[in-house]
Amino acid sequence: GYALADDTIEGEHATQSLADAITELHKKHSLPATFILLYDQTWRLAARAASTLSNSTHSNNHFNFDMLAWYIDPREGAAGFSPHRDRQPDDVKGSFHEDKMAKYVTMWLALTDATPENSCLYVIPKPFDPGYTDGDD
Repeated sequence: GYALADDTIEGEHATQSLADAITELHKKHSLPATFILLYDQTWRLAARAASTLSNSTHSNNHFNFDMLAWYIDPREGAAGFSPHRDRQPDDVKGSFHEDKMAKYVTMWLALTDATPENSCLYVIPKPFDPGYTDGDD
């Protein structure tokens, strides 16, 4: 499933300043967006995200700070990603707790408006995705 959390995680000013910094890294310095991980603001946002996840997922799941960043601007011909499932393990059944809740949860946080043209997420409900619990062949 998914949840939409507008600006409640950190606030519009913080997310906008990170978005601006990523744009500057890309346009002025030709550096990948992942370089934003060098800045404290990114880690403060991650700490807030960790708190949100710990309150909304299995009690044995822990935020591992495995983070990535992208610069996707459709005006530059960039687009999001093709349909995929994050971290499909070899041992699919072992990736769930005994109560059938996932051991791994992904959090995607858009710093700018997300649209179908630039990287909006689509979610397939678990009952309609047999590969989620059984694996894909």
